[in-house]
Amino acid sequence: MVMTQLQSKLVLFGFFVILYLTFTLEAAKDKDSERNFEDLNDRISRSLRRSNRDNQRNNRRFQSQQRGGAWEQHSEKPNIILIITDDQDEMLGSMTTMTKTLKIMGQEGIHFNNSFVSTPMCCPSRSSLLTGLFPHNHHVYTNNDNCSGTEWQREHEPRTFAKYLSDAGYRTGFFGKYLNEYNGTYIPPGWREWVGLVKNSRFYNYTLNFNGQKVRHDDNYYQDYFTDLIGNDSITFLKQSKQYFPTKPVMMMLSVPAPHGPEDSAPQYQHMFENNTLHRTPSWNYMNNSDKQWLLQEMKTLDPTGIAFTDMLQRKRLQTLQSVDSLVEKVYYQLRLLRELDNTYIIYTSDHGYHLGQFGIAKGKALPYDFDIRVPLYIRGPGILRDTKIPNAVGNVDIAPTILDMAGLEVPEHMDGRSLLKLIKDHKQENNVEGRFVKPRRPWRDTVLIERGKVTVKMLKGIFKAQDEKLLSEQGEVLMPFVDQKTRKTMRICADPENAPPCKYEQKWVCFKDHRDRNRIKKCRNYNRTIIATNDHIFQKDEGFSVPLHAQNLPTTHDRNPKCNCSQKYGNAEGRGMPYKDQELQRQFSRNHMSSTNFKPTFFRKKRSLYDEELSLKKKLIAQQLTMNRQRCRYLPNNTFTCDKELVRDPAEFEHHQHQLDKMIEETRKRLRNLKRIRKQMKKQRRLTYEDKNDSDEFDYADNDDTIDYDESFSLDHTDSVDLGREEEEQEEDDGCDCDVAIDELDELRKFGADSLEEYDDEFGNSMEEDDDQEGQFRKKGKKSSCNHDNLKCSIHDNDHWQTPPRWTLGPYCFCTNAEKNTYWCLRTVNETHNFLYCEFVDSFLAFYDFTTDPHQLHNVIKSVDFGVMEQLHEELVMLRRCQGGKQCNKIREKGENKRRRRRRKVRRGHRNRSRRHNTRSYI
Repeated sequence: MVMTQLQSKLVLFGFFVILYLTFTLEAAKDKDSERNFEDLNDRISRSLRRSNRDNQRNNRRFQSQQRGGAWEQHSEKPNIILIITDDQDEMLGSMTTMTKTLKIMGQEGIHFNNSFVSTPMCCPSRSSLLTGLFPHNHHVYTNNDNCSGTEWQREHEPRTFAKYLSDAGYRTGFFGKYLNEYNGTYIPPGWREWVGLVKNSRFYNYTLNFNGQKVRHDDNYYQDYFTDLIGNDSITFLKQSKQYFPTKPVMMMLSVPAPHGPEDSAPQYQHMFENNTLHRTPSWNYMNNSDKQWLLQEMKTLDPTGIAFTDMLQRKRLQTLQSVDSLVEKVYYQLRLLRELDNTYIIYTSDHGYHLGQFGIAKGKALPYDFDIRVPLYIRGPGILRDTKIPNAVGNVDIAPTILDMAGLEVPEHMDGRSLLKLIKDHKQENNVEGRFVKPRRPWRDTVLIERGKVTVKMLKGIFKAQDEKLLSEQGEVLMPFVDQKTRKTMRICADPENAPPCKYEQKWVCFKDHRDRNRIKKCRNYNRTIIATNDHIFQKDEGFSVPLHAQNLPTTHDRNPKCNCSQKYGNAEGRGMPYKDQELQRQFSRNHMSSTNFKPTFFRKKRSLYDEELSLKKKLIAQQLTMNRQRCRYLPNNTFTCDKELVRDPAEFEHHQHQLDKMIEETRKRLRNLKRIRKQMKKQRRLTYEDKNDSDEFDYADNDDTIDYDESFSLDHTDSVDLGREEEEQEEDDGCDCDVAIDELDELRKFGADSLEEYDDEFGNSMEEDDDQEGQFRKKGKKSSCNHDNLKCSIHDNDHWQTPPRWTLGPYCFCTNAEKNTYWCLRTVNETHNFLYCEFVDSFLAFYDFTTDPHQLHNVIKSVDFGVMEQLHEELVMLRRCQGGKQCNKIREKGENKRRRRRRKVRRGHRNRSRRHNTRSYI
């Protein structure tokens, strides 16, 4: 019994001990859990704060996507961005200084290292890039002719790649320089956002057409620097397009002015590239040009000023490209921020190259050499291999078809180029090794057409004349019976040494050389007479032959006094006929030799006198003066103010015409004052005459001299050509009528020989041949700039040309950049076995440069080319000059490829014939 109670107590005690321990352990756990809970709350609060910040940032970035209910929305078609520079070279090292662009476009895209332009001129090349046509198809040959003209606007502008993309649903935007002669009065079709520069490239002080409104910009860097403005406006358009139209693709064309003149760089880059000499290639200042075209033969070695000029220009060009480098980076990061980078194609290229001192030409373009026709071309985007090169020959006519192919559109048949995506697609195949030529399934052309300039009828006429005269000078006696009468006459007169200049007494013709070194003839009409003075008379003398000056300067009818009869001295009463006896002799001769009964004798025109010659020259000068002083700006009937096209293009000519208008206004004011004075005197004289009429019976009118008594205070401006009071002067003379009133002597008549004829033509713009108009323009420009060379386009660069640092301080520098004869057509061929340039110039000059042995085109080896090869190249050039559309302009003339094609067709034809025979047998 006692043991039972003890056991029960022990069990109860153990129970309480266990209960106590249980509660103690639970209390300890509660304390640890409280600490853990506080730590967990701290971690959760920190993560929440961090997530809130991220959400706010993402909300600001992608607010449009959150509103639409989706985090990311992309267009099905890719975005396309085309960046084009102005006058950027590939051969003078400009790309090596653009490190950001090389990283973004070169290391992450494809480089076409044999990319050529259809013509090394701004407007024609840009027209080819927009339309995919060669210049002979879009008819824009120069920076003036049809550049944004009527034909371009009517036929070719509605067929640019922008119009096709806009019709396909793309949001298109253009920013920058369009065409050189774009006047800003319209928006070209196909562009929904338009920020186009009016006229040529500028960095400051320019005018833009901003969606139909003209906006003027000044010289504030933060607001007006054009390259930065293009970048800012394009990025704004891109963000707004993706914000409000996230499912629509975007196509933008960024046409920057750099590195085109006036080469104004941003302030933060004006200290860079002080000693850069990348432009000094082996052809720099190379003067052994006797085997090259006429333009290079006329060049001279660069002097120290010219060398300093090329170095300065290279430095400023590279400085302007740094802003373009930053622009490419801005566009790249904006695409990555919008998560559109993987769905965007970016194309980077230039309209043509440039030269700085190559072959002695200080600056310029328009030459058929690689430094002018070869341009950088980089493409990156979806499906494009990184950091690769394609050496196949491509052209800027391929840009438009490539853009359409990127958008998934068919390339129109009228376009002359091909899509580069064909090369890019086949480049990824295993059989195409890196750095070698790509061999697509459809063979790619290996030749690009280069054409520069327009051949006019006048130019051809002059060229044919020069060729004929050269041939006649070599084989004149043999070919004399086959030439025309005019040429035969010129040769006969020039063969006589007595017809050499200057004109002499009794010499009828004078033979001289024109500016093209061609023989020309002109009549000797006393252009070389000198003037001497004696005590009694003034004579004009030429080697013993003297003629009274008044014999050449007879007065006209309106200059003589009507009351003075000079018929006895000069013929009839009109002063220009012949004596009465001579008239009777002519009548008698006519009656004896004319059988008609109704014949009325008329007097034959007498031989042209020297007075008539000088009078015609005077009329010629007056007409020329009227032409020079004509108003070149006017108001049209619809109250529209317009000026001549040439006047608007040339600021110097515009300022000169303003001075002419000021002079015309001053002369008109003088005439008006004179007319008012005359009217006042006439009113006064009329009043005096009316008062004297009442006393007319007291006067004898037979003794009255009928002269007008003017007040002594009345006077006229002597600068005006109003001649009054001639009657009074002639009445006062004691010797009677003076019929020998001389006209003003012309300075041009006092000059000597044929040179005076050319100077006369140069001064008044009257060329001796109808095909000299363009040379006359060159001479006119040369006179204004005091920097001129025959048949060359020259200009002066002074200290005021560059308005931003670094400045030019070495004074005026004259240089020539182009010539009329610089018109050519070339074949640029690049393949695995050949690398050459073949050119035909308008003056029949031929050139051939082999790049495998002469990579810098220093030697023209046309004489070593086989005649059969030259004939084949000429035929291919003629074919490309006439081609229209991609089928004709991309024909492959490889013999091996043609054989393989014919073999494949033959095999396929055999398979079809065997299958037909098999089907026929089975049926039977």
